[in-house]
Amino acid sequence: MKMQRQINDIEIIFKEYYGSLCYFASQYLKDEDAVEDIVQDVFIALLEKKIRFQSEIHLKNFLYLSIRNACLNYIRSSRSREQYVASLIYEEQIEDFETNIILTEIHQELAAAVDKLPVECRKVFDLCYFQGMDNERIAKELGLSINTVKAQKARGKKILRENLKDLFFFLILLNPLC
Repeated sequence: MKMQRQINDIEIIFKEYYGSLCYFASQYLKDEDAVEDIVQDVFIALLEKKIRFQSEIHLKNFLYLSIRNACLNYIRSSRSREQYVASLIYEEQIEDFETNIILTEIHQELAAAVDKLPVECRKVFDLCYFQGMDNERIAKELGLSINTVKAQKARGKKILRENLKDLFFFLILLNPLC
């Protein structure tokens, strides 16, 4: 019964899925404000309709489909008919709904794994891989030697490799050229 309550508690659902759903919506739209508005609108609809879910899978299906449909409606309403038809042809070639869901779930797992890294290692990892800084700049920013930065990066990669080994298979399936 506790699990049932959690999957129907809008505050818990919002905290757990908001970031991932924004990432998912950004696969369709490049306008960050529109992405946030759409995700918030889906949560408002969920709250107003008081929909009850039998399982987390039903909840996820509802959220992902609602976000996808809202994004497509946004695209439809923001373009002229000719632009929309041309974009549909292009989007059908690159759009794969299931792949976007899988990438969103992988992104969520990766973010959670990075958050679990030791503090200094996480700082170095964030500056290097998410903010694009080089070793010298990271060393200067954190007051560390370059060798310490290199060691922390290697340590972070090793920990992530161990913790995310099950996800590697999915990444290979999604991009066989890797």
